[in-house]
Amino acid sequence: MNINLSDVPNKERWISIATQVANNPDDFKLWEELIQITEFLPSLNLKTKYKINSQSTNIEKQLVLIVYENLLIQFPLLEQYWINYSNWFYKFNNLSKAIDTFERALIILPNSLIIWNSYIDLQLKLNSDNDKMIINFERAREAIGYHYLANSFFDKYLYFLKNINYIKHYHILLRKIIEIPQYDYLKYYKEFLKLIENANFDTIKYLISLEDLKKDYNLNWDDLFKPEKWKLIKIELKKKFTDLFITTQYHSWKFYNFERKLKTFYYKPNIKLTRLELQTWKSYIEYIEIQNLKIATKEKEINLIKNNSLLIDTIYNRCLIVTASYPYFWIKLSNYYLNYNDLKTAKLILIKGIYLNPIENLKLRIRLIDLFILSTEFDKAKSFLYESLKLLPNNIQLFCKLLEVEHFTQSSNVSKLIINKLTDILKLGNIELENQFDYLFIEMLNFSCISLEKINQIFEKFNTKKSYYYLKAKKMFFEIYKNEKPIIKHIPSGWECEYF
Repeated sequence: MNINLSDVPNKERWISIATQVANNPDDFKLWEELIQITEFLPSLNLKTKYKINSQSTNIEKQLVLIVYENLLIQFPLLEQYWINYSNWFYKFNNLSKAIDTFERALIILPNSLIIWNSYIDLQLKLNSDNDKMIINFERAREAIGYHYLANSFFDKYLYFLKNINYIKHYHILLRKIIEIPQYDYLKYYKEFLKLIENANFDTIKYLISLEDLKKDYNLNWDDLFKPEKWKLIKIELKKKFTDLFITTQYHSWKFYNFERKLKTFYYKPNIKLTRLELQTWKSYIEYIEIQNLKIATKEKEINLIKNNSLLIDTIYNRCLIVTASYPYFWIKLSNYYLNYNDLKTAKLILIKGIYLNPIENLKLRIRLIDLFILSTEFDKAKSFLYESLKLLPNNIQLFCKLLEVEHFTQSSNVSKLIINKLTDILKLGNIELENQFDYLFIEMLNFSCISLEKINQIFEKFNTKKSYYYLKAKKMFFEIYKNEKPIIKHIPSGWECEYF
C-alpha cells in the first residue's frame, strides 16, 4: 500500500511511535501503543475518543490494517489480535478478507479455541446455508472438540442444531460430547439422560443402532412397541451411559488437577512462565501420553481416550501457544511423532517452531539438522546450515554441525573447513570469539576422517595459541597416542578410517 503520510491525522505523534516500533520490533509494549494510537487516530486530540470505522478515510483504514499485519508477522501467536484484525476487515465491509484472515490464523493456530469460536460467529453472520454451517462446525469440532474448556463451542453448536430442528445431528453430537473429558462434562451428561428419558420410537434410533440392539439385548425395532421392552431398553441405556459417565468423569477430574494449576492461557511476548507452570504442562502431556499407551491394548474401553491422538494434539498445541519460546516443548512434540516413525511431521513441528522463534534460539535448528541427518537428507541439512550461518556467521554450534554433515558427505573437506575458519577468526582480532572457536581443536579429534598427521599439522600451524581449548586439545592428543611427536608414520596415507 502506498500511503501519503501528509494525509495522516496527528501525523507527528503517529510517526514518532511507528519509528520507535521499527527500531525496536521485539518490544511488544510499543506495538500495543502503536495499535492504540492508530485505532483512535482521528480523535487523539479530542476529549471524547472514538475508533476508526467504516466511514473513516481510506488512509485511516489502511493504517489500521498495515499495523495489524506487521504486528502479526512479528508476533503470529497473538490470538486476540488475529480476531481483531479480521473484525476490522468485517467493519470495512471486506468480508472475503475477514474470512481469509481467520484462515491464515488457523494455519498457525489450528487448535485455538477463541479463534474458532470467533470464526464460527462470523460464519453464522454470513452463512444462511444450514448444511454448510454444519460443515464449518464439524471442522471446528475436529480442531477444538478435545479442548478441556470447549463448552463455549459445544453450547454454540448444540444451540444451532436445536434452533434449526436438526434432531438427529443434535443426538449424535451430544453422544460424542459425553465421551470427552472436559470441564463442563456433567451438564452434557444430564442433557443426554433427558434425551433417553424423552426418547420416542424415532429418536431411540439415534441412541442405539439395530446391530447393538440385537447383539446386546436380543431385540429388534418391533420389540420396542411392547411396553415392558420399551421400559427395559431405557433402563439399560441409562445404565450403559452411567458407566460411561463414571469413566469419563474420572478423566475429567484427573485433567482438572492439571488445569487448575495453569494460570496463562494465551501467548505473552517476552514474558517468562513460572517453573510450576512449565512443569504442569510437562506432567499434563506425559499423563495423557501414558494413558494412551495403557489403553491401547484394551479393545473394549468405552471412552475416546482409547483413540486420543486428537486429544494429544490439542493438549500439545494449547501448550505450544503459551510455551512457544521454550524449545523443550517443540522438541518434545517432534519426538512424540518420531516415536511413531512419522519423521515428516516431526520435522514440520520443528520448522514451525523455528519460524515462531528468534534466530538466536538454536536448539530447534540443531534438532532439525539432526533429523535431516537421520533421514539422510544431507543436501537439505547443508542448505539449512548455510542459511543459518548467513544469519549467525560466527556461531560455534552451527559450525560444528556443518562439520558433522560434511563428514558424511565430503569428509576430505572437514580439515579444510576447520583451518579456514580458525584463520578467518584470527583475522577478526576478537579475542573472545577466538577463544570460543578454539574449541574446534577439541572437536577435530572426534573426526576419524582427519589423519593423525593432519591433526599434528593443524596444531603446528596455530602453535602460538595459548587458549584453554587449544592447550587441552593438544594435551588430549598427546596422551591418547602417547607420543611426543604425534605423527604416526607407520599408518600409510589413505588407510585412515573414513567413518565414526
